[in-house]
Amino acid sequence: MRSLCFSLLVLCIPCTGITLEATASPSPEDSLKIYRLQDTVVVVANRFESTLRQLTYTREVIGYEKILELSKHSSLEVVDIVFPSAFTLDKKIIGYGVGPDGGGSINIRGQGGRPNTGLLVLINGHPDFMGIFGHPLPDVYGIDDVNQVEVLAGPSSTVFGSQAMGGVVNITTRPNYLNPLRLSVEAGSRNTYNTGVNLAGSFGSTGLFASGRYKHTDGHVAQTDFTSLHLHAGLEHSFSEIWRLSIHGRYVPYEFDDPARGENDQAGLGTYGKIRRGTGEVILENRGKLFQGSSQVYGNWGHHRFYDGFESRDFTYGISSYQQWNFLERFSIAFGGDLVHYGGRAENRRTPPGIVNNEEHSLNSIGLYALALYNGVTNLTVKVGLRYQYNALPLNNLAPVAGITYSFLPGLRLYANYQYGFRYPTLNELYLFPPSNPELSDERVQSGEIGMWHTWGARNSWRLTVYYNDIENIIQQVPHPSPPPQVRYANSGSAIQRGIETQINIYLLYNLALQISYSYLNPDNLTAFNPEQQLKYMLVYSLGVFRATLSGKYIDQLFAENNAQSPLPNYHLLNLVLSANVQRWNLSLKFQNLLDRRYYVLPDYPAPGFFLLAGISWGL
Repeated sequence: MRSLCFSLLVLCIPCTGITLEATASPSPEDSLKIYRLQDTVVVVANRFESTLRQLTYTREVIGYEKILELSKHSSLEVVDIVFPSAFTLDKKIIGYGVGPDGGGSINIRGQGGRPNTGLLVLINGHPDFMGIFGHPLPDVYGIDDVNQVEVLAGPSSTVFGSQAMGGVVNITTRPNYLNPLRLSVEAGSRNTYNTGVNLAGSFGSTGLFASGRYKHTDGHVAQTDFTSLHLHAGLEHSFSEIWRLSIHGRYVPYEFDDPARGENDQAGLGTYGKIRRGTGEVILENRGKLFQGSSQVYGNWGHHRFYDGFESRDFTYGISSYQQWNFLERFSIAFGGDLVHYGGRAENRRTPPGIVNNEEHSLNSIGLYALALYNGVTNLTVKVGLRYQYNALPLNNLAPVAGITYSFLPGLRLYANYQYGFRYPTLNELYLFPPSNPELSDERVQSGEIGMWHTWGARNSWRLTVYYNDIENIIQQVPHPSPPPQVRYANSGSAIQRGIETQINIYLLYNLALQISYSYLNPDNLTAFNPEQQLKYMLVYSLGVFRATLSGKYIDQLFAENNAQSPLPNYHLLNLVLSANVQRWNLSLKFQNLLDRRYYVLPDYPAPGFFLLAGISWGL
């Protein structure tokens, strides 16, 4: 298989490309939508504006229709399906859970970690993470009212700050006012069902929206059940053509079990964990001729209870603002700042004193950044930027970025960039358990990327990227020189990673679209959930009201631990989605693991075999 993958890579070099998907109708043309390499303006992760021609790094956008079609539970699922080097730890029919045995972690280009503290997830441009352990919460990121999922690959701390080591995934939410009411029901194998309702209405310059979704599964093996409720509501108001206000609020309670619990249930929960999460933001946007930007206030809160008696409450509050000044036709500056206050408290009354530090801990972090874009020479764009970040530990960081892009032809662009990323130690690593170490410093990564993007015809494209990561100060557990405890967190690791990504989008017929992605990674010692090779493909066919999407992936050289420990078998997954749109009705069948492959993403933990989900939805 290895030689086959390398052969495929060589064959794909003349005809691969990046996918930037639009939120339109579910035809192959839209499902693999390619934006022409012109001066289309995009807002990058709700932080700065650029034309596609000026982008100096890899960016991919997945639209609403594709999210609805391919996702079972979370909008993050499509990142694993579409992006070449992304790998998601997905071990259940639906649901991920949290804790040491939870899933949902995403690695991109060898970075992410478990817990998933090396990849930054944003909601409408602001960071979302658990205040104590520092990881995102994939069970909170549903599929309702999600307009698009945006992936920025590579270290991105210049604009986005801490945790953007492997890149950024930005989830943008916006209601669909063209469909004021949508009802959906999905049911299938292992007592799995998923029901939802979406409401949206506009009244002049004001829009109101709300959605609710309830999900449950008994799981594919004993103790893999999952139940969740996802509520989202908000308001949007346009004061003028320049000023726009939006308010969002979410509440997501969920509970899940895991075979790791066995017969041990000290807390008497009957499940592995019960989680309550809430998030909210107020965003004020401006879109003037000289200045464009946004400011927002946001927060998230959580209460976690686990089977062994561990319980925590965490919080994050933040302010973020940016403006872009287009004071010359060929020169613009984006500048902004952010302030975040995060923390929490944990306890376990069933363990001896000293095992869990039950004091409340919190930290403040503030950052300022500026980014300059210059295209004074025909077909040439230069980008430079710098962030200064201060954390109350105290730690300081300067995070630079520099990039260049050159368009040789209307459909051919070369780009190169230098990127810098960092992440601060989490409160868990600093204070919580005996291995904690309050003297920890930040992890750092420097990365270089060279790429090519070529488009031809109306809808065909190719992208090829080569990248390099130099990681230092990796936080990991090492033997304690003066036990107890036997191990302690320390900045003791380093790694050099090299990789290749390529992707093809091509139309075989006017209604038959093909996407093939391949990635190769030399992860150095960071082998945990960083496959050496991934081959992904998607074939989309439509005929009238009918549509079929066949997607699959082959995973080679996967390990569950670093230093090539806990090897897992290679595996091939194949999924099929059949759907039909008849007036206001949509019918769908999702065949997951169509070949019923037996595979593992964790040692001694079989992932789901074949299962079927049948759905129906109706909208006004």
